[in-house]
Amino acid sequence: MDAAALAGVLTVLRVAVLAVLAAANGKPLGEQLVAWDAQHYLRIASEGYAQEESFAFFPAFPLLLRVLGGSAAAGIALNVVLTVVMTAGVMALAQRRGAGRAGQLAAAAVVTSAPLSIVFTMPYTEALFGALAFWALVALVDRRWLTAGAMVCALGLVRLTAVPLVAAFFVYVVWAARREWRAWVGVAVSPLGLLGFLIWANAHLPRGYFALQRENWHSEFDMGLATARWVWNTLTAGENVGYLLATCVIIAAPVCLALAWRRLDPPVWLFAAALEANILLSDGLMHSRPRLLLPAALVLMPWAVCAVRLLRPAVAWTLVGAWALLGAWVSAYMLVVFEWAI
Repeated sequence: MDAAALAGVLTVLRVAVLAVLAAANGKPLGEQLVAWDAQHYLRIASEGYAQEESFAFFPAFPLLLRVLGGSAAAGIALNVVLTVVMTAGVMALAQRRGAGRAGQLAAAAVVTSAPLSIVFTMPYTEALFGALAFWALVALVDRRWLTAGAMVCALGLVRLTAVPLVAAFFVYVVWAARREWRAWVGVAVSPLGLLGFLIWANAHLPRGYFALQRENWHSEFDMGLATARWVWNTLTAGENVGYLLATCVIIAAPVCLALAWRRLDPPVWLFAAALEANILLSDGLMHSRPRLLLPAALVLMPWAVCAVRLLRPAVAWTLVGAWALLGAWVSAYMLVVFEWAI
């Protein structure tokens, strides 16, 4: 009940702020909720992989959409439910670090209100990804290896960024459970969903999946050169507010990761580190980085828990509320005012 109530309040906040900015800019709210990549998922749900560029998008979410009828309303409703599941996952992770009810709620509020969290309410994959990833991390913390392997396997059918969780799973088993055979079975199962889709996609693409990503979205590993160049250009000569907001997230992500060292359970920190490395050390659409980094907001959990533990309740919850409002505004601005895809 706590997770459902919290997710409901935050969803209403995000949509309300989006409605205000949409009205101020003369844009229909409904169109904003199904913008950009949502159109790709809706088209795949109704038509299948009929276009070459559709193969860049993994099948789990559009398949669920298809089962539910394939409409935009079904996608939004599905993600509202998945946001509740994701919120409960964050609360479970905080509970395993010793947080009480207030700490769990604060952690979940902060993690699920990060900039660009509006996509949790749109027909995007982020809510499904977060729900599976966070509960897979709960299973890893609990050392339920086979459950974790199955969930990471399913995650591989949602987004390519399942790779960081596969890597974190392997590293954690090498470090903490290399004598447990169930752990190795979980590791072996974890990449099968991802590999299965890539093999299938490559069989239908003349130049392969990664060539498609490179040609359409400039996505390729370059040790962070493109990210560093983009951040430098934005900070020294940029005039676009959206670029500056994205740059702030890009800079804050590794700083928060470093500060969270030893303050999170090892698999959680390893996943956040692997995800940030995967995103920040690659080329691609830089203004989409805040969305791609949403699962790494787990690194903010320790500070949310500390706030409710050390500060007066009114102060702590004011800070949490201010963060949620900031995340809602950044989300709405990037969706309504910013001219490029999120």
